[in-house]
Amino acid sequence: MTDRPLFRKDIVGWSLYDFANTIYSMNIVSLYLKRYIVEDLGRDDRYFDIPFSISMLLAALLLPALGAMSDHSTRKRIFLLLFTLTCCIAVGLMAYVPSGAIMLMIILFIISNFCYEAGQPFYNALLYSVADGRQARFVSGIGVSMGYVGAILGMILVLPFVTGSVYSWDVPLLDAGGKNASFLPTAILFMLFALPLFLWVKESPPVAARRIGWKASYKDVWDGIRQTRKYPGVLRFLIADYFFEDAVATAIINFGLYCSLVMNLAEERITSFLIVSTVAAVLGSVVIGKLAQYWSLKKLLRAIVIGWVITLTLFVFIDSTAAVWVLGSAVGVFLGGLWTTSRPMLAELVPRGELGRFFGLFALSGRAAAIVGPLVWTTVVYLFHPQRPLGQTAVELLGISDVDSGKLAYRVGILSLAVMMLIGLYIFRKVPDLGNERHG
Repeated sequence: MTDRPLFRKDIVGWSLYDFANTIYSMNIVSLYLKRYIVEDLGRDDRYFDIPFSISMLLAALLLPALGAMSDHSTRKRIFLLLFTLTCCIAVGLMAYVPSGAIMLMIILFIISNFCYEAGQPFYNALLYSVADGRQARFVSGIGVSMGYVGAILGMILVLPFVTGSVYSWDVPLLDAGGKNASFLPTAILFMLFALPLFLWVKESPPVAARRIGWKASYKDVWDGIRQTRKYPGVLRFLIADYFFEDAVATAIINFGLYCSLVMNLAEERITSFLIVSTVAAVLGSVVIGKLAQYWSLKKLLRAIVIGWVITLTLFVFIDSTAAVWVLGSAVGVFLGGLWTTSRPMLAELVPRGELGRFFGLFALSGRAAAIVGPLVWTTVVYLFHPQRPLGQTAVELLGISDVDSGKLAYRVGILSLAVMMLIGLYIFRKVPDLGNERHG
């Protein structure tokens, strides 16, 4: 499979799913839903962060077993289709929830985000149905870069619904503008661009095909955790990834709010800021994916994490608008690079016949981090609010003005993400460096 041409229909179909699901993650998770809850409905961060953590807890509990089940069957596409359809339906229904029915909105968000996350291990494992070896490293980069192209086009296509300018087109079934007007268009775009994967990708047969139930699946997962001792560095890599994903997941869901409350950007400027950052992510993903064909994945991933730490720290202390735009682009590059290198690195640490199981554990690591990360963020923002004792003390010690004191909590929140990255980097240092070897 290694010598097959790169630009084939199945690779395009696989990559377009990254394009499709990033439309959801950008518009719903990063840009509009939390801001709708906090800014428009007047609720605090907890009304988004706790439901987000609940959805991640469900994913963490169920995904490893689902991944183990997928190792023994050719049902990865079926699972992925079911989760994708359910996510899109839940997001579309969110558009019609009255502003007073916050609990219904929360339930639909939990369903949609769980299903979005639940599809990831099946999608990741399908990478090795379209590519192999070093080629899979590059295709992984193509997928990530396509995801960020999807984020850009998704923001551009949905923005007219939010600003209300689209309603001169007499579009039925939608209210006239507002952040909640982004929900239905996002659901439609997600489903539309996901379809090529289900039409064009042929799933490779499993190494050992057999039916496996839930009990056996969890036993398989537990055996996988115990057997990480057979594959040096896998458990350490998964623990390090926990801290990397803790920072990343929390950054993703809070950058839109940070742009609005701390940087005071208007709606169109927030979209422009995120587009610039995402363009950098597209370019960074492709370049880093190409470098990963020749460079040590461990050294490349370590450099990316160090870049994250430096950039997040500078975000806290720099107020220049121009500098913040540059830093936002750097975050985009490092975000794309982290996901481009982490998937193939894990795949090369474990046997090919157990990819579903270990991608399930990979999902468990990332989703467990996404449970804790938003809760840490919410706690930090709460404790460092100017009306809390810690916030008052910090404002007095730093001599911050009344105008800027409300921003302090969010800056400390960003700093906490850099600390998480440093903890992960310390753990990551002893993961084996496989260089450019192919692993069984």
